[in-house]
Amino acid sequence: MTVMDAEKRAALREQLLERKRKLWQEVRGQLKSGLKEGYQDLLSTARDEEDQAQVNLLEETQFSLIEPKRQELLAIEEALERLENGSYGTCEACGKAIEPRRLAIMPQTTLCRDCQSLKEKIAKAGGR
Repeated sequence: MTVMDAEKRAALREQLLERKRKLWQEVRGQLKSGLKEGYQDLLSTARDEEDQAQVNLLEETQFSLIEPKRQELLAIEEALERLENGSYGTCEACGKAIEPRRLAIMPQTTLCRDCQSLKEKIAKAGGR
């Protein structure tokens, strides 16, 4: 477990919360933008399979644009939880401390550089 003073923990918590606020603003903006692009009109006037297919495509496009943000929001929530329970900064795979520089760049990360690299190699090889 990484020991962190209260001031540093509070600053990190604020950094994570600020990123969370920005992500929510982006998601709301994307949703509003999708609605402005005629989605509601298209949905209400969909008369046949072709119209419905277009509605489905628009929905899938909106969700695919939002999904990475949703994943990051979940990671931030988990990081806040780890911060509260004292396990923040510890690699969930090997149990070693995650490098402070890595945490500064990606405060929601759960893996040290070596374990992340191994995970990516396995995924690239198709072993997910």
